[in-house]
Amino acid sequence: MKLKYTGPKEIISPHGVDFKDGKEDKYVYISYAMQIFYAIHHEYEKDRIYTHTIDKELLEDSHILNKVCSLKPDFEENCRKKISDLEEELDNEIQTVKEHTELVPEELTAYKNNLIIMKDYRLQRETNKVIYQQIIELIVDEIFEHKLKQISAPFNEKFWHVLQTIQGELSHHEKRSIGSTLDTTKTEPIVITLKINSIGK
Repeated sequence: MKLKYTGPKEIISPHGVDFKDGKEDKYVYISYAMQIFYAIHHEYEKDRIYTHTIDKELLEDSHILNKVCSLKPDFEENCRKKISDLEEELDNEIQTVKEHTELVPEELTAYKNNLIIMKDYRLQRETNKVIYQQIIELIVDEIFEHKLKQISAPFNEKFWHVLQTIQGELSHHEKRSIGSTLDTTKTEPIVITLKINSIGK
């Protein structure tokens, strides 16, 4: 298992492979999510506001993977299981291409070859997605444990996406749904803030 950038969401057909705009690989958000985790993963004192300096350089992939594995002992096994299940689905998709009776033989061959060529790409993309989701779950666990009321980050598209994902995870959490709002400051430097409703006891 490894972290590695792939690219946007693939669209595979008998006529080739295209990529969907706006469906970026979760890999591009992982380092930013890990920065938020490090910013909130510490001991807390009541009524104190904490700040954290964001590293300008992206965190090393191996560092992120090792950290997640150390915090979630069953993570690697669960991740491998999910990827193994997906690989089985992709192999089945390749084997059942022949059932597309609307395609002529040349199209069937091209479609099967395109699926085979893109198999590793799709597996790595899913691996990145699983790792990203695990980091989001770690962040939400910290929010619940410390009853955090807000998280702020510098304004950019990557932090915005991560905070939106956290917001979604909070609203659908297995413990209970927690509402939140995401907003930006009106003056420079622009800051994104996720304000979290009271978690209670």
